Amino acid sequence: MLTWMIISILLISGLLILVYDQWGLKGIAYSRTFSKQRIFEHESLDMVEVISNAKLLPLPWLRLESSMPVALRFGEQDNLGVSEGNIYQNHVSLFHLRSYRQITRRHRLTCVRRGHYSLETATMTGGDPLGLSSKAKQFTLNLKLLVYPQILAIPELPLPNHSWLGNLAVRRWIVEDPFLIQGTRAFRSGDTLRSVNWKATARTGSLQVHQRGYTADHRLMICLNVESAESMWRTILEPERIELGIRYAVSVAAYALENGIETGMLCNGWVQGRERDSVRIGPSGHAGQQEWLLETMAGLILERTVSMVKLLEEEVELGTTDMDYLIISCHRGEKLQEVVRKLEQLGNGVEWMDIPELPGKPGQEAPPAHEGGNA
Repeated sequence: MLTWMIISILLISGLLILVYDQWGLKGIAYSRTFSKQRIFEHESLDMVEVISNAKLLPLPWLRLESSMPVALRFGEQDNLGVSEGNIYQNHVSLFHLRSYRQITRRHRLTCVRRGHYSLETATMTGGDPLGLSSKAKQFTLNLKLLVYPQILAIPELPLPNHSWLGNLAVRRWIVEDPFLIQGTRAFRSGDTLRSVNWKATARTGSLQVHQRGYTADHRLMICLNVESAESMWRTILEPERIELGIRYAVSVAAYALENGIETGMLCNGWVQGRERDSVRIGPSGHAGQQEWLLETMAGLILERTVSMVKLLEEEVELGTTDMDYLIISCHRGEKLQEVVRKLEQLGNGVEWMDIPELPGKPGQEAPPAHEGGNA
């Protein structure tokens, strides 16, 4: 009797293994979506999973695994295990699925760091009721999420004393219009030779320049310096401090654009998914400028391309005039101040926004690029 019982158990177990190994994961469909494709730091969204079983055979247990960036934080939830590393976290969930059923599961995520994130695959494992065998299947997701840097309120920014930013909403910007000439005037310190009116100079016997009219147009170039010191090389030593500078940059840009100021961005880092060149986005006030600046800063890799001195020297070589530069930096090195004086001599305005020191371990290197994970 005992022998027949053992034989029966073995036969049933073997049959279950055969059935579930052959048909267990057939007819199983899985999809994953985000409730939003674009979001700001520290905001939340839902990750929605839909799993369906389009056959008669029920699934007594399923295990779903995927690797996700640690910057996407899960809330407390049953049947969900999350093990975190420095960059990625392994997301594991267990459930069962009856025949011809579909289930929808929602996970609340909070995005704690900016970045371009990609979730490529998820792996599902299932098996027989006794757990004697299992089989895995990989699902392609190709899921993208763009997390913008957090925009801070203007009072939270370390604005320079008497900064035009603090009074932007009520101030009417007046700069010279190079195409509107209303006569001549005597040469003054700061005037360039190209503005000299040579006929009037010859007639009066003293140096005369074109008297230009004025316009309310205004241009702002935000310069984000990823260097923590003038002597720094490629590796970013204070990443969290630069992250704060990124928030400063997008906050000023948003505020300026909302007030009708043409705004651009200059940065000596490079952007994920683009050429490894420094960032230069010319000032513009068109409708898509803010989104383009946010997307660029979301994908900024904390790795220095060239010195900020080099970038500003290129601005000097271009002969840029009538531009306001806001330099967001951890330092005001001697070479940096020297090139700033050259910009001012060309008729540009320059202001500084210092990135304060943060408590923490000095010498900490920047994390790798913000990229998605695979299962």
